[in-house]
Amino acid sequence: MRYISLGVRGPKTGLADQTGNNSGNWTVAFTPNDFNVNVLPSFEIYKISVSGARGSTCDIFTETKKWDTSVYAFNNSWEGSLSVLPGETVYFYYSDPITDNTPPVVTIWLRYDADIAQVGVLWHGR
Repeated sequence: MRYISLGVRGPKTGLADQTGNNSGNWTVAFTPNDFNVNVLPSFEIYKISVSGARGSTCDIFTETKKWDTSVYAFNNSWEGSLSVLPGETVYFYYSDPITDNTPPVVTIWLRYDADIAQVGVLWHGR
């Protein structure tokens, strides 16, 4: 495998949930516009750093597919391999209510495997 970095996205601050999947709570969404990447068949989020209200947790979804749960979402980081297809959105659904006035912050790092990439990368300096 030859991983090529696509750089960092964020830090991104959570907003009141707009999806209806986490009503009344904070949600951080990384949309295709945030990624600004088109690599086929996919790219990876290989590192995630999260912070939020003390005691908060978060569920991480790609579109409607649950990928993971962070029980220490108030101050944590981890490495993994979350595969993302072009056009998908990744959601961090936080457990704490927006009324706590402590929005979470999420930063992610992206890469792709040059040995399996079939199309050039569109990355526009992010």
